Amino acid sequence: MSSTRHSLEPIDVKEMDATKHVEIAEDFTWTKEEEKKLVRKIDLFLLPTIWLMYLLSYMDRTKYAYLEMA
Repeated sequence: MSSTRHSLEPIDVKEMDATKHVEIAEDFTWTKEEEKKLVRKIDLFLLPTIWLMYLLSYMDRTKYAYLEMA
């Protein structure tokens, strides 16, 4: 890692060419099978994460309920 300090310069929005993004988006298409495959991949990533957060939340709530009863 370098020890030099980098300045945070504001980004000049005028330099960005928004038309390139639109052109790429218009040319980009996918089939139903590709879309289904992508949604499945996203689901397989998100669902375990959501279930883990729910489990931790449930365990946290039951811990406090148990402490109030004691």
